[in-house]
Amino acid sequence: MDNILATTTLYKNFQLAIPKAIRNQFKDLNVDDTILDWSINENNEIIIKPRKKVSLDDVIGIIEDDDPRNAVELKRSLYE
Repeated sequence: MDNILATTTLYKNFQLAIPKAIRNQFKDLNVDDTILDWSINENNEIIIKPRKKVSLDDVIGIIEDDDPRNAVELKRSLYE
C-alpha cells in the first residue's frame, strides 16, 4: 500500500484544498504560474502533476522567421 502523506475532503462543486503537507513539499511552486495536470493510470489511480504555466516570454523566439521585418516600413504600408 502507498504511504499516505495527507488527506483532504472533496467539497461541493468538486472543490478541494491542497493539504499543507503537500504544499510544503512543493514550496517552489508559485500559485500564479502553476498548472496541475490530472490523469488516471491503468489502475484507476488519480495522478496529479504540477507544471509551470506557459507564458508569452516562454514562447517568444521559438519560431524562426527568415523574412526580415522593418517595423517602420510595416507601419508606413498601413497608410498607403
